[in-house]
Amino acid sequence: MRSPRAGRARPSISLAALALVAAGLAACAGGPSHGPPAPPAPPLFVSPFGELFVGKPEDAWPVADWFLGADADLDGAITFEEFSADGRRWFDRLDAERDGRLTQSELTAYEVSLHGFGGGPRPGPRQRARPAKAIPGNYGVVAEAGFFGLPQPVKAADVNVDQRISSEEWAQATERWFRALDTDHDGKLTLAALPKTTLQQRSQGGRP
Repeated sequence: MRSPRAGRARPSISLAALALVAAGLAACAGGPSHGPPAPPAPPLFVSPFGELFVGKPEDAWPVADWFLGADADLDGAITFEEFSADGRRWFDRLDAERDGRLTQSELTAYEVSLHGFGGGPRPGPRQRARPAKAIPGNYGVVAEAGFFGLPQPVKAADVNVDQRISSEEWAQATERWFRALDTDHDGKLTLAALPKTTLQQRSQGGRP
């Protein structure tokens, strides 16, 4: 039987697109401009696991894209099992070395791509991630685009601060994040009950 996920392409964001998002947000937050007004920045959402989703200004906020991808059985609710599966999928994508942990070089590569700096394709499954130099980016935008206000959402799982994230640390962080979002303690998340991010609130001006 075909999985409910089959055929559903998850929205992805390129470095160029992320640079446009950051530039648009910076322009909106900046002072007076002497040139033509900047176009509105595309809506940006960072999932609890640090995955970026970018939507179009006329569409629903891209939290809906993340929710649809995580809701494996399409019943309108994300259980802890579905939430965990989405987290493991993203962990595996970041784990370029396929050794069951996120190393310092992998964390740095993620942060470089997150902030639109660096270049070249992302390492494939059998390629070793080359160490990259982290360049300070617009961490505030990243924090405002996620539920928990974390400027470095993946690294937040590194509770012992050793610049590595084991699968155990990731699983523990997954449980913490689910509990924080499951405010009514019914073991599932619904889109309507999820909090609005700071960026969504500011961009929508209080609109639902």
